[in-house]
Amino acid sequence: MSHTTQTRRLWLNLALLLLVGGLGAAAWWQSNQPVKLPETLLSLTRADITRVTITREPGSAKPDIIRLAREGERWRMLEPKQGDTNPVRISQLFTLLDETVTGSYDATGKDLKQYGLEPGEVRVAFNDQTVLFGTENPISRSRYLLHAGKIQLVSEAVFGLLTGEATALLANKLVPEGRNVKAVSLPEGFNAKAADVLQNWQSADAIRVEAYAGEMSKGQITLTLDDGSQIVLDLLSSDGELVLANIVSGVRYVMAETQWRHLLPAK
Repeated sequence: MSHTTQTRRLWLNLALLLLVGGLGAAAWWQSNQPVKLPETLLSLTRADITRVTITREPGSAKPDIIRLAREGERWRMLEPKQGDTNPVRISQLFTLLDETVTGSYDATGKDLKQYGLEPGEVRVAFNDQTVLFGTENPISRSRYLLHAGKIQLVSEAVFGLLTGEATALLANKLVPEGRNVKAVSLPEGFNAKAADVLQNWQSADAIRVEAYAGEMSKGQITLTLDDGSQIVLDLLSSDGELVLANIVSGVRYVMAETQWRHLLPAK
């Protein structure tokens, strides 16, 4: 083998060695870089949020306002009704924190009306961070949102909840979480001493919660709880669905027809 051939082979081996070493170094560098996560709408976590304000028809003279506040581990509605909230609905509301932004544009100089963002459909404030909801993009079905001076396209699942009845956010259970029913008083003709009646009221769960409209009462039910407090419910109807009203809270509970015989056993 000639000296020239040996030299050429040496240089080739050296080049291959450098190439392999370079590729290894590049792979190591890449694997040690922080992973860039998809951009989300808000930087807040669930633990950060202590209050939520939902404003429907924000451009009207008298917009509808729903105010929610966290008390310990529970969320309560403060306005327009007062009461514990439905944990499932609150979890659905907070899915907005995790939604990925698929498009983002500076709002300066843009015609916000064409995105439905002037005045907007509904506005939500998580603590002090505000999100304005506009119309859906007809192609992607994502919704235009205005947040921190940017128009953002987000695939969300909360618009129906935000624009529906406020009472849908209230808890379906009649007895607050963490409290126990110790005594029950039922209207004339019903047996408050029947077996399991306390447990039946403890676990009573409405199929929906609506605003009380001033219907006439057919009798009162009083639930005495373990802390000495009482929940007074007015019997509105037991013809088909059982309908009860908490007049103090301004809501009515619609119970499944199958429940009322367990809650109001005959004497």
